[in-house]
Amino acid sequence: MLKALLVDDELNNLTSLEFLLHHDCKGIEVAGKALSAQEAREWLESHYADVIFLDINMPVENGFQFLDSLKSQNFKIIFVTAYNEYALQAIKASAVDYILKPINIDELQKAVEKVKRSLNNPAALEQNQALLEHLLETVKKKSPLKKIALPQLGSISFIEVDDIVSLQADSNYTIIHMKDMQKLVISKTMKDFEDLLDENQFARIHRSYIVNLKYIKEYSTTDGGIVKMSDGNQWSISRRQLDLFLGKMKMASLMFGKNK
Repeated sequence: MLKALLVDDELNNLTSLEFLLHHDCKGIEVAGKALSAQEAREWLESHYADVIFLDINMPVENGFQFLDSLKSQNFKIIFVTAYNEYALQAIKASAVDYILKPINIDELQKAVEKVKRSLNNPAALEQNQALLEHLLETVKKKSPLKKIALPQLGSISFIEVDDIVSLQADSNYTIIHMKDMQKLVISKTMKDFEDLLDENQFARIHRSYIVNLKYIKEYSTTDGGIVKMSDGNQWSISRRQLDLFLGKMKMASLMFGKNK
């Protein structure tokens, strides 16, 4: 039976989450609840939790600050948060688990099942530690997204966003084409990456392709529109995305010209 600690500064949120875990999720019990980071820290001094459901936007000390204050993090973290553009981007870039408020029961159940699987896997626990460290590093810098974490079988690739040439959809997977000609196959959809990457640097040109404007060598009007990338790949542009792509390319070309 998993033991969970719930941390949120609003009592009704704690009560609601406890109810959902009790009635809709098997194999987990709420071992403790805390209305602040300080209260959660004090609880952890004398209790144990397999997983912490942690709110981000709390007064005095937010979820990231609380996590950074802990000497060890030998538990899973699931962030439960309302939409916050920067915080959510940092979490996605670090591949850390999260659930958006209001809580969807299916998403909650999936998160609980994922925790169950990982706790029986020492390698997964090590990955979790590395991902949390990457998240805290990203949050502390408070700078535009530079690096993203991509968990793969038995490992995590931390890649520079600027080194991504293009992304190609392959069913429920995404193939990432890097500037060094390396290809990474990631079990995330194109929509996941579209939400994560800077829209001023990347353009969705087709339901199957996202390109980094920095690495476009040529745009051809052949067959409705084709972009030729610096690594030799050629991707078609859908009619629906053409005007948006041309607008971004115009802006990108002007920006690159100013930086020379």
